[in-house]
Amino acid sequence: MSKSVEDYQKEIVRVMKSHRTYTKALDMQIHSLASAMRNLDLANQQIDGLTEVTVWETTRYGEKLAPHPVFKIAKDAQDMITRQMKALGLTVEDLAGEADEDPLTDLTKKLTKKRKAPKIIKPLDDAEVKD
Repeated sequence: MSKSVEDYQKEIVRVMKSHRTYTKALDMQIHSLASAMRNLDLANQQIDGLTEVTVWETTRYGEKLAPHPVFKIAKDAQDMITRQMKALGLTVEDLAGEADEDPLTDLTKKLTKKRKAPKIIKPLDDAEVKD
């Protein structure tokens, strides 16, 4: 089951409060972003269940193959999300949160823990090389 618009709103407000950019005056714009995020989620759920990406469309000239309407809904929602996020000063990372597991970060942490005092390697003098 997908999240409700209110769930998305709470998440957006939480992120904005953590960045200290939230004001009550932005609630309508936040609601618009939350609605677009829900629309995209619903569209993606429908896309996941599709077996074909086209439908037969009847026009005044006859029938023709056309893209499934859910793709237009998804594209419109993506465009709306991008515009609203830009207007609210949010990034994808802000709303997605940090990655739970990042192999490079894990490796860096392990190496930092294991590192001892740094060894300084000095070049050899000509006198040391001849001996």
